[in-house]
Amino acid sequence: MHRALTATLTTVLMTGVLLALALGNEHLLSATEVAAGVNWIYLPAGLRMCYALVLPVQGTLAIFTATLLLAARDPSLTGLLVVENAAITAAGPILARTVAIQHLGLKPDLSNLNTRMLLMLAALFGFFGTALHQAFFASIGRESAFVSMWIGDTLGCLLFLYALKGITLLWGRWTVR
Repeated sequence: MHRALTATLTTVLMTGVLLALALGNEHLLSATEVAAGVNWIYLPAGLRMCYALVLPVQGTLAIFTATLLLAARDPSLTGLLVVENAAITAAGPILARTVAIQHLGLKPDLSNLNTRMLLMLAALFGFFGTALHQAFFASIGRESAFVSMWIGDTLGCLLFLYALKGITLLWGRWTVR
């Protein structure tokens, strides 16, 4: 019971953080928007990558739920399309994680995560998210923007990861004092 409650609360917290980052990205980086749902810099892609790598089950549920809430604001999407969009958004990171483990040699416990692997993961996560989204967008008649979305997701992953690294370094220095 305690374990299930902890997992549920973790998922809810992760969903809230992802929602906040996505809305923040929408407002702060609106100038980088190329087409509906496509930005040259998309920081939530980095958070989605972290979620899929560190807590795959809760992360996938959090990504699905946050995307469901975000996509529901789009009046051009029916209820079914909102659910499809959320499923696609959640599927990309977990598929990229699976490919990284099976074909790139990433260990599930992330013990071999290094700079080279992070660069490959950012590109891979960007690719899977972009390919799935662009296929979805094409199916509903939205403008194609594969290159800019892939760059935005990949850049978002890298910027997010390096910001996270900077925060942990600062936190480590601060807690030593």
